[in-house]
Amino acid sequence: MTNNIKVRKLEKEDIEKILPLRVGLQIYDYEGNLGIEKEELEEKTKYFLEQNLNQDLYMFGTFVGDELVSICGLIIFKYFPDAKDLSCKVGYIASVFTKEEHRQKGYQRMVFEKCLDFAKELGIVRYKLSTKNPNAMKMYASMGFKDDINAKKMEIL
Repeated sequence: MTNNIKVRKLEKEDIEKILPLRVGLQIYDYEGNLGIEKEELEEKTKYFLEQNLNQDLYMFGTFVGDELVSICGLIIFKYFPDAKDLSCKVGYIASVFTKEEHRQKGYQRMVFEKCLDFAKELGIVRYKLSTKNPNAMKMYASMGFKDDINAKKMEIL
């Protein structure tokens, strides 16, 4: 890896750089069929980031030069105290994505580790995430994440 690689917490002035990656993740997840106009998704995503970034949502990015190539988000949820963790905080890892031409270079792991380090500084010891990407699942497993057979989800359409 070259010296022009930086990993850092993203700020509101980075929102325009975040948008293509976040929308790219949605296009990947929905296999190109968003069901809405891409511009509408960009607009809603931009508004969401403007309202929530560095509140209970933190984003981290890997830059190659000035180009943001990889992102990882941390949403902090407040939960009931747990017998093993009285902090009442759970970190939900979200929006993990690397531009296709920059994959398999370790950038995702770098940004993911930066995100976890930040969460640890906040006292977070419990994490949740979800993915259907087999390569991502391997990375998460290698970092200590385990399958949760008790999780369920529901969508009301």
